[in-house]
Amino acid sequence: MRVARSRRLVGLLTLLAVLAIGVGVTGVELPALRLPGGGGSPPAPVAGVHAIAAGLLLRVGAGAPQGGELAFMAVEPGGNLVISDSKRHTVMRFDPTGHLLSEWGPRLGDTVLGEPAGVAVQGDNFYVVDRGTPPRILELDATGRLQTILNLESFGTYGLNGLAVDRGGNLYAADTGRNRILVLAPNGALVRQIGHSGTDLGGMTQPMMLAFAPDGTFVVADWENTRLERWDANFEATDVWPTPSHPFGVAIDQLGRIYAPDTDHRRVQAYSAQGALLGEMGAAGSPTIDVAPKQVAVARSDQPSLYVLGADGVVRLDLENTAPPPQGGGDVDPLSLVVIGLLVAILVLAIVARRSRRAPDLT
Repeated sequence: MRVARSRRLVGLLTLLAVLAIGVGVTGVELPALRLPGGGGSPPAPVAGVHAIAAGLLLRVGAGAPQGGELAFMAVEPGGNLVISDSKRHTVMRFDPTGHLLSEWGPRLGDTVLGEPAGVAVQGDNFYVVDRGTPPRILELDATGRLQTILNLESFGTYGLNGLAVDRGGNLYAADTGRNRILVLAPNGALVRQIGHSGTDLGGMTQPMMLAFAPDGTFVVADWENTRLERWDANFEATDVWPTPSHPFGVAIDQLGRIYAPDTDHRRVQAYSAQGALLGEMGAAGSPTIDVAPKQVAVARSDQPSLYVLGADGVVRLDLENTAPPPQGGGDVDPLSLVVIGLLVAILVLAIVARRSRRAPDLT
């Protein structure tokens, strides 16, 4: 009797599975479900992107002074480029065409810029990380005059790199050797530390750079872990995804697309906020990037564009939006779940029925 009931149940489940598959084949769509913790409605698809042109903006010895090594860059509100030169110990400003406007350092008044690294701009204020002794952040005005020195020695930093500034004027410095991001108030007071050593969500191993999105979230280039890590405005890590090589830099455009340089393959990859690949600049079929990319920055222009910095030059990529590629976001197809559940149930019942037939009758 038990075997007969099992056979009838298997037959019923098989029929339901066949009907569900038939519904799927006919193209009937059911509303998508969100897994618990999925954040409500799915994110809107983000446009893909590809490069339509690439042009060498400047080269060390041809546009930039001879003997330099370009390190980090930022873009002013007016569109000018700010670039640190780690070998010549200066900070340079270029217009959007690559013309050198000014150069500050190594001497800034009575202070010598020892080892410039990350740069950031907010309004008419310019900031540069000095990795020398003591480690510090220097604030300059629009003429390059030194305004403030934020001494970081008491924080025990080791190998500072990238720098970014939020809307409130707080400075975010990548403390690479300590596997953390330091958040500093405009007066240099420590606001918080972000991250910890490790490979888990929220962990970092040698963070190099970070960039802010229009919604206040930010993304960290986690160099040694070969990945990008996204943090929300409440300083909680929300997403992480791998990159094809160790990322030195990261930039985010007004659509929220995230750009990361691939130094080893001379490419720049674009991602959604959840890590879906949106495009590859410099890949096959795309204009060649004539530098080994280390840093990227979004150009301030009507034409979607990206600056790509290598140690010996800067390339400008003109971009074009494409159709949104498939992007994940935690959606679940309920029809697929039904079919999978039914097939698993059929398998389990078939095994139970088979064992029941083999069991000896002890009565």
